[in-house]
Amino acid sequence: MLTLYHADTAVCAAKVRVTLVEKNLHWDSRMLDLGRGDQFTAEYLTLNKNGVVPTLVHDGIVITESTVINEYLDERFPEIPLRPLDAAGRARMRLWTKREDSIHDAINTMTVVLLFRPDLLQKTAEEQAKRYQAIPDPTRRQKWRDLLEHGLGSSHVRDALLRLGRLFSDMEQALKDCPWLLGEERSLADLGLVSFFYRLELMQMAATWREPFPRVSAWLERCKARPSFEAGIARYIAQSRIEHSGALCAASEAAVNHKFREALTDI
Repeated sequence: MLTLYHADTAVCAAKVRVTLVEKNLHWDSRMLDLGRGDQFTAEYLTLNKNGVVPTLVHDGIVITESTVINEYLDERFPEIPLRPLDAAGRARMRLWTKREDSIHDAINTMTVVLLFRPDLLQKTAEEQAKRYQAIPDPTRRQKWRDLLEHGLGSSHVRDALLRLGRLFSDMEQALKDCPWLLGEERSLADLGLVSFFYRLELMQMAATWREPFPRVSAWLERCKARPSFEAGIARYIAQSRIEHSGALCAASEAAVNHKFREALTDI
């Protein structure tokens, strides 16, 4: 039995859901409420000591980290392959999936600043401290505190935008002569990035790639046209949350785009 501990809007959880759908696998859902802090309960921390989602349990085997989970699923259930069959192709794929870990950190940075920070600033200092002090990893905890204090002025924001700009540029080149990052067939390299891009869309950041990187824009539309986008990502996000995210981030859109254009000069 496959059991997935996940959360509705968590991008890495969505990344695994998309893979499960693409591979036509049946799985048992264990939904966590991250706002309530379910990921920090003693019970969940015995499965995932970092207090993050997703976590996959397969016949008693516990697997964490979305990139690792996706490779496990593809290796364990090879009927619908999502990795190249040759070693060189798999190596190229892993360069993209390895990069996703860095990009996830950038997505997290922008999410904290644009979505979480405005709400947290409405809370008391004690409530704010309680939120980031619950994070087990000290590096992540310090990053949250810095972003809460400095917002778009944090050095983490510039680093995040620079990483995103380099990703878009490299994807644009990879998509020059083919529809998917590795060629004619979609792979884990593509599936692992879809939820990240959709999060950026919800945060009113689509302008960062829409005109400067047209092949990336076309690639994203292909990804969103697949049934796995609706089944693995869109259906989990309520319209009210989409509207709330858009309204919350609209005020920062111009400033973010300006900072992104500045970051592009360093690529």
